[in-house]
Amino acid sequence: MTILAEHIIHYFIITITMSLFSIFCIVLLGMSITLILGIAFFSYLKYIKRRYYPNWKFPDYISVGYAEYLYHKFIKKDLQN
Repeated sequence: MTILAEHIIHYFIITITMSLFSIFCIVLLGMSITLILGIAFFSYLKYIKRRYYPNWKFPDYISVGYAEYLYHKFIKKDLQN
């Protein structure tokens, strides 16, 4: 194998490795940006809740009967008033 061929093979190996590394870095950067934006968004929601609705009681669960009632009232619209 000539020296030129060895250099070409070496160049392609480095190029492929660097492109895989750069793809990995871009994916990692995208995930971290998404995480940071999610934390900022939910922190802002918590700020709004604390500032404007301090005594709001969020329900931890919803009963199945009430969920079915809301489904029929707003989604299927088959309930008569």
